[in-house]
Order: sequence, then C-alpha cells, then structure tokens
Amino acid sequence: MVEVTASRAAIIACLDTAEVLDRIPGRAGAFRARVAPEELLLVGPAAAAADLLAHATGFLERAGSSGLAIDVTDAWSVCTVAGADAAEVWARLSENRLPDERPVFVQGAVASVPAKTIAGDGEIHVLTPSNLGHHLPHQIFGQCRDLAPQAGTPRPFAVRCGATDTPTAATPAPARARVAS
Repeated sequence: MVEVTASRAAIIACLDTAEVLDRIPGRAGAFRARVAPEELLLVGPAAAAADLLAHATGFLERAGSSGLAIDVTDAWSVCTVAGADAAEVWARLSENRLPDERPVFVQGAVASVPAKTIAGDGEIHVLTPSNLGHHLPHQIFGQCRDLAPQAGTPRPFAVRCGATDTPTAATPAPARARVAS
C-alpha cells in the first residue's frame, strides 16, 4: 500500500557563504538540506516556521554575516509518499537514484517536474514548486494504480528514521544535494 499525503511544512532558505552555512546549528525536528554551495534549506513542521526563521536569522546576525534567511514556504508544495511501496513509486516517477542511507536529500526531476526530495524510513517527501503541487499526486494515482495509492489526511512534516520510527532531529551536517545526471 501507498499513502499520498500533503505535508504541512515550513521551508526557510538561508543564503550566505558555504563557510557560514556550514556552521548554522541544527534544530530539533528540522532537516537541513544544502541545495547549492551558498544556499541551505531548513525544512520542518509548519508550526515551527517562526522559530526556524528566528533561529537562522539569529545565527546569521551573531555570526556578523550579511547573509539572508527568508521564509519561502509559500513557494513550495510538499507531497509525502509513505508505505511499503514508496520506493516503487519513486522508481516509476524518477530516474534519480535514492541512496540507501537515511535521511537523504536528492535534487532532480520527479514526474517530469523539478523537485527536492527528503527520504526517511518508509517515506519520501517531495518538494515541488507550489504551482506544480497538484502534479505529483495526480501522477502517482495515475501511474501507480496497481499499488493501490490512498489519499491521506494532511499532516505536519516530519522525517522518520531508525527502528523507533520517531522523527529525526536536524541532520548533524547539511545534507549535500545529489543531483541526477
């Protein structure tokens, strides 16, 4: 079975030098995703948006940086695919390889649209531009009918890793993006 759910996430873009971004401390419940040498995303539950923004802004100010932290949540749509067949959905809709380690961050097209993906244990969170947010669920229900996808109730964003299946704290170091070639 596959569950397809909208995840309510906060997405904070941090823009600065690689040296400064590498020092931004993690935040419990947030995932750090390095999208480019001078860009880091903090992705967490929507309820934590103000806290994540204050955390990033405060760090940049204390570091004496001229960098920027901005809430870009409205620019993104987050679709979570969970269940025993989540990896099969991924294989059908993306040419990108998902490494075995979890959590992992990958960038590249999914269902022919640009995406940023965070994979945990048994779940894959796909961030697409908000104007394309309808596309991925539509493709899953169309191209993966035989997997019996079910629409889930929207839920707060969380990355699950480990045997306890509890949300992971922030990754200790920014996950470097893997880009499909």
